[in-house]
Amino acid sequence: MKTFRQIMLFFDRTTLAIAVLIAAAIIFIITMSVISTKTGGENSALKTQLAEIKSLAEGALELKGVVEAKEKKTGLNKAAAVVPTLEQILKSLGMKATVIRPSAKNKVKEFAEEDAELEIQNIDLNSIVNLLFKIDNSPVPMKIKNTSLKTTFENPDKFILKLTVSLISKG
Repeated sequence: MKTFRQIMLFFDRTTLAIAVLIAAAIIFIITMSVISTKTGGENSALKTQLAEIKSLAEGALELKGVVEAKEKKTGLNKAAAVVPTLEQILKSLGMKATVIRPSAKNKVKEFAEEDAELEIQNIDLNSIVNLLFKIDNSPVPMKIKNTSLKTTFENPDKFILKLTVSLISKG
């Protein structure tokens, strides 16, 4: 009888140990699958955030390039004044101004704005367009504040152009 008891106890211990190991394995597998699912969700959320950050970084780099280009453009004109700049633009187009004089200087935050009045008589429309294009695309930042255009009495194809142009620089 002792041997039967020993066999049963041994069998029960072995079965019990196997059952405990199987239960532990099942608990481990379920825990790992829950953690894996949760981690997978977090991983996909982080991937979408990373994609958003990359697109924002590209936009920031483009904006940085634009800002650096504008800063470089404003850095070129520290010694330049508005009148010599306008004279140079007119000379490159083969025009002469009747009146060209500086008018006002304004300071806005870290920038300085210097105005000049420009008057050209007997100018045609093509020359006006070329002048405005040159002012707009000059290597120094300039803006046109006021424009006045009148026809001449003698020749209706010729005009009198009056401009107020500002040169923007770091002040």
